[in-house]
Amino acid sequence: MSTRILHCSTSVENYNICVEHKVAGFSNRGPQPNDLIYLAVKIGKKTFCGVRFKLDELTNFKPWPDAQKYVHSLKIKDLEFCRPFDISILSQAGGPSWGVKYMQASKPISDQNACELLNSEFDKDKIALFVPYEIKPPTEDSNITITNFNDSLLEEAPLTRESIKVQAMIAEIGERMNYKVWLPKNDRSRIFEVWQPKPTSLLYDLPLNYDDDTIKTIENIDVLWIKGRTIVRAFEIEHTTSIYSGILRMADLMALQPNLRIKAHIVAPTERKGKVMQELTRPVFKLILAQSCTFISYNSVKDLAKERRLEYMTDAVLEEFSEYAED
Repeated sequence: MSTRILHCSTSVENYNICVEHKVAGFSNRGPQPNDLIYLAVKIGKKTFCGVRFKLDELTNFKPWPDAQKYVHSLKIKDLEFCRPFDISILSQAGGPSWGVKYMQASKPISDQNACELLNSEFDKDKIALFVPYEIKPPTEDSNITITNFNDSLLEEAPLTRESIKVQAMIAEIGERMNYKVWLPKNDRSRIFEVWQPKPTSLLYDLPLNYDDDTIKTIENIDVLWIKGRTIVRAFEIEHTTSIYSGILRMADLMALQPNLRIKAHIVAPTERKGKVMQELTRPVFKLILAQSCTFISYNSVKDLAKERRLEYMTDAVLEEFSEYAED
C-alpha cells in the first residue's frame, strides 16, 4: 500500500465530485487498490486537504467534466473527513521543493516523515461528514475564500442538505406509488436520516438481467423506481456537483441498453434549469437523450410529495412536472 496525494488543481468541482460519486481519477496508472489517498485542491494561493480514502476496484465511471484527462479511475472506500488544512506543512519534511517531491503525478510518498505529518494533521481535527466546498471570488483582504466550513453548517448538514432531502423525497414518492425503490449503497445512510422506508419497499439487490457494465452504471443512479424486473423511472439529483456528471451517467445507461426505453430525469434547483437544458442539447447527448431525459425542479418534487392521493397514481403524473430541452 502506498500513500499518495491526488491534487485536483484549482477544480473545486472535481474535488466535490470525487467524494460525492465515490470515485478517483488519475492521469497515470500508478495508483492501485488499497493505496491511501489524500485529496487536495488549490484555493487562492494555498492547497488544502480535507478528505482521505483508500482506493477500491477499477471502474470506467468518470463523472468529471474533463474526464478525458483521467486514464485510470478507481472506486473509493473508507472515506474520512477533516477540517481542511494547508498541505504546505509538508515543507517541514521536504523543504522548498515539497510539491514536486510529494504531489507531482500522484507519486507514492516514500518519506515516512511526510506520511506522518499528513496523518497527524488530518487526525488533529477530524469531522464526521463531508461538506462540499462553495467558493466565492476572492476579496481584496483575503486570498482564501472557503465559505462553508463553519460549525453551524457541519452540525446541520446531515439533515438539511437539500440534495439529500430531495433524493429521499423522490424515493418516498415512488414507495407511495407502490414501486420498489433502489438507492446507491453509499447514499443510504444519509438518506435514512431523512426517510425511513417500509421493510419491503427498498431493494438491496437489483432484479435485473444485464451485463456487468450496465449493472455498475445502474446501481450508481441516485434513485430508481422499479416494477418487477423493469426500471420505470430513473432520477439523478444535481445540486453541488456538475450537471454534466448526472447526464453522462444517464447517457451511458441508454447507450449500453438502447432498447430499455427508460424515462430519465435530471432533478435540480430551478436556477440550474438553464444549465441542464444546455447540456441536454449538446450534440453528444441529444441523439441519445432527446426523447427520454427531462428536467424536473426541486420545487416540483416538493409539490408532488404533498399530493395526498399518490397511492392511487402512476408514474405518468411526472409528465406534468417534466420539461424537455428545446433546440
